[in-house]
Amino acid sequence: MSPLNTLALVILGAALTVSQAAARTVIYYGDGSTYTLEANEQIYISTPHSVLFKRQLFSNKDTFFHAQEPWGGRDHVPGPTDGQDIGSHQWCQAFLPWSEGMTFNQQAWDRHCDTNSDGIYGPGDGPWQDG
Repeated sequence: MSPLNTLALVILGAALTVSQAAARTVIYYGDGSTYTLEANEQIYISTPHSVLFKRQLFSNKDTFFHAQEPWGGRDHVPGPTDGQDIGSHQWCQAFLPWSEGMTFNQQAWDRHCDTNSDGIYGPGDGPWQDG
């Protein structure tokens, strides 16, 4: 194998290792809390009408299945807010578009505040209030 091919393989291997190490799965809940999966954790999705079961195998080959309780752990639980509801007139006025980059707040501002899509919150937008 030529030195150039060896170098290309080393670079490819390093890139794959870095991309795998940087990938993180974060679950965002409707209440604003989050949970970040660790390297050895997996996600299983069920509904209230389809129960997820956990298998317990004993040394004598007996197998028991137990209903899995929903995971209640959270990394981040949001603290008190400023009292402004996302999409309200006060929130739309106070928010600085693109100040945080492309975030859920920016998407909410685009959807709820800048209803005429001109990039500015003002008269002509849905929640705008004169006065």
